[in-house]
Amino acid sequence: MLKDTIRNDFNDARKSGNAVKKAALEAVLAGVLQKEKMQVGRSVTDDEVIECLTKEIKIQNEILEMYVNKDAAVVENCRAKITYLSEYLPKQLTEEEVLELIKKLDVYSDNSPKTKGMIIKSLMPLLSGKFDKTKVNPLVEGYLNSK
Repeated sequence: MLKDTIRNDFNDARKSGNAVKKAALEAVLAGVLQKEKMQVGRSVTDDEVIECLTKEIKIQNEILEMYVNKDAAVVENCRAKITYLSEYLPKQLTEEEVLELIKKLDVYSDNSPKTKGMIIKSLMPLLSGKFDKTKVNPLVEGYLNSK
């Protein structure tokens, strides 16, 4: 399981003194632990661990944006954490690959908001951890407008 891999890598980072990697993985493990506490009697799935990873990457990107012209050390720290965390994500899809998925899922003849919603609803589970979900809406809109 992905959680076990992350926990082992966290322990290795702790033992080797890699503070940045340790902190990055510690934040993800905290998110996983929180999910486990909410789901008493059931361990988390790899998809849920991937959610925790993407959430932490998003947080690090936001911190990076806030400090980009203020503190180079913080920016470098965030970039290192993002690099470490990205290693655990599945292969990322390109916009072209997502557009191909959108075309396959479009079985509707119109380009109404309902069509857009149905495509997005079908598409989101396929993109879990593989693509930035904030970019999906504009891609679907662009596809439907060019249809």
